[in-house]
Amino acid sequence: MLRFLVRIAVFLPLVFSFSQAQTTTQMSPQAVMLASQALQASVGSTALTDVTLQGTVNSFLGSDEDSGNFTLEVKGNQESKLSLNLSSGQRTEIRQGQAGEWVDAEGVQHPMAFHNCWVDASWLFPTFSVRSALNDPQVVSVYLGQTVRDGVTVDHLQLSRTIPGQSTDMATQIQGLSALDLYLDATSHLPVAIDFNLHPDNDLIRNIPAEIQFSGYQKVNGINVPFHIQKFLQGTLTLDFYVSNVTINPGIPDSEFSIQAVQGGN
Repeated sequence: MLRFLVRIAVFLPLVFSFSQAQTTTQMSPQAVMLASQALQASVGSTALTDVTLQGTVNSFLGSDEDSGNFTLEVKGNQESKLSLNLSSGQRTEIRQGQAGEWVDAEGVQHPMAFHNCWVDASWLFPTFSVRSALNDPQVVSVYLGQTVRDGVTVDHLQLSRTIPGQSTDMATQIQGLSALDLYLDATSHLPVAIDFNLHPDNDLIRNIPAEIQFSGYQKVNGINVPFHIQKFLQGTLTLDFYVSNVTINPGIPDSEFSIQAVQGGN
């Protein structure tokens, strides 16, 4: 049976230590400036609260290939719901803060481990992560310079989270678990990719590099929306989204992201 991708939990390697973040915090003002430019390029003067994307999706998991439709609902950077209606059945991933679950084709709900829910829930729609770099005092934004990706010059930011009152070891762990590498087109300032590591729920050692790529931007009600989104695992394409319908600020209730499965593990 085709296993839904959320079996692999979001995790960033802990080698990005708290002390390393401290050595680069002097670059944060430039990161904030670039995040401001990215937010302006993405939303302009529109007050974006939530968004729904719909379209077609192709799924590639090993030798299994599948296709169908998808609906993505995102509210801020902490709530998201991705529903895949594939030929083999429907699969759903839900995140609400530091909780999450995935629902298989038989409708069985499986909890995501707590430590797998630190990376922003909005990784398929990174505008909300950009905004959090400016508005969330717990988010640390670091500028790591310019690089070239697929012939495009990009600015590289790294976002991570700090929680007040934690021990040094716990602060290091949270910062590693929540870290997100964001690449902005140096000309348009729109996100072109985010990188992080996936990590099995029951294995805190093995890291699986993941990347989300964004392209085909179009303006919808003042918002720049990527109409082509791709997810890669270890450099291999696993999900290929083509957006056909966008609803800006539909007023999604928090109840849409309710977690039913008992949290804490599988």
